[in-house]
Amino acid sequence: MFDLVLILFVFALGACIGSFLNVVVWRLPRGESLVSPPSHCPQCDTALAWYDNVPIFGWLFLRGRCRYCQKPISIRYPLVELVSALLLVFYYLMFFIFQVGPCPPGAPAVNELGFITPHLLVFATDWPIYALYMFLILSLLAASLIDAELFIIPISIPWLMALVGFIAHPLIDAPDLAGSLIVSPSAAALAAGGGVGLLVSLVGWAFGWIPTSFAAGEPALEVDRDLIEAQIKEANAKGQPPPQLPPEYTPAQIRSEMRHEMLFLLPPLLGAFIWTYLTLRPGPLHDGWQSLVSAHWIGGLLGSILGALIGGLCVWLTRILGTLAFGRVAMGLGDVHLMFGVGAVVGAGPAAVAFFIAPFFGILFALYALITRSRRELPYGPYLSAATAFVLLVYCPIAEYLRPGMQVLASLIQGRGLGG
Repeated sequence: MFDLVLILFVFALGACIGSFLNVVVWRLPRGESLVSPPSHCPQCDTALAWYDNVPIFGWLFLRGRCRYCQKPISIRYPLVELVSALLLVFYYLMFFIFQVGPCPPGAPAVNELGFITPHLLVFATDWPIYALYMFLILSLLAASLIDAELFIIPISIPWLMALVGFIAHPLIDAPDLAGSLIVSPSAAALAAGGGVGLLVSLVGWAFGWIPTSFAAGEPALEVDRDLIEAQIKEANAKGQPPPQLPPEYTPAQIRSEMRHEMLFLLPPLLGAFIWTYLTLRPGPLHDGWQSLVSAHWIGGLLGSILGALIGGLCVWLTRILGTLAFGRVAMGLGDVHLMFGVGAVVGAGPAAVAFFIAPFFGILFALYALITRSRRELPYGPYLSAATAFVLLVYCPIAEYLRPGMQVLASLIQGRGLGG
């Protein structure tokens, strides 16, 4: 009965959040306020009454048409609300009923008989990580819907994800909490050095010391160029000023722009290496660092920062290397920001696994696009989001399978490879 009540509650909550996501998906990429004006019909601009805005059921009661102008209302609105509600219910069932979901950091507990003791997820104690993960899932849903339609990911969505991750993990993380990102001193050193290096890069970029890549705008995707060319023809027919096409770049120019991004990445990479080297060598700095990161909130914060750095780095390196190899932009910077936000919430390991799983979610559509020659570029954000949603359920067995190799790598970093 307790689970049934909670399931009904999260369904209703998810539907309400889905209603807000509809506003975000429509207004955010168009630069409109999310709070003003209140909900209105996009056809006749009439403000909607509260009973017309009831998630899912409002659309059904209206039979998919505006009460005032009788114009059709897109079925996307109730579908987004329903999907949001079902996602919250699905993850509740998987986490707390079927016990499939996040696990505590570190090696699993083993009883006296040598069997692994399962970690049971209980809503009373594990609801904070459930709430955090559902915030991530619904944020990814909004970003995916925008990316699928417009081939852009508004930067405010992933950076809000990152901010929430940076705040939540220091507050809720504990060594035995499922989904905790408390990291070892060596991993914490990577995060601290890389985070300081990222701040240096951001300051250098803000003051113009690090140039912006594609300062005049990135090369247009095929879908964008076709749209702009159609708008130019329409504007010429009406005698109006036509929109400007984005600048053309040669493959050599595109490769040259990647040098600016490589320069931006240099301070975080150097910072991570230097701080790790200094703190892992025996001495006062080593002992002080060990004592500092033993605080759970610091370990959780640095674990979240490390996740953000690793998540963004995976995509950014792919973007740079792919662009250098093919002479055309391989991935958008929006995908970099998206995985930065994902990593801040789920951590370095799940973010990296999600990045490598994402191509499998897009391969069917990619094959279809190649066969039909419909378009060459794919919006990658939805596949990164789907992979992240999948990894939330399967990361524990994956991590356990990879644990021996990662322990060997960690031992090499912790002294044997750095003069310990």
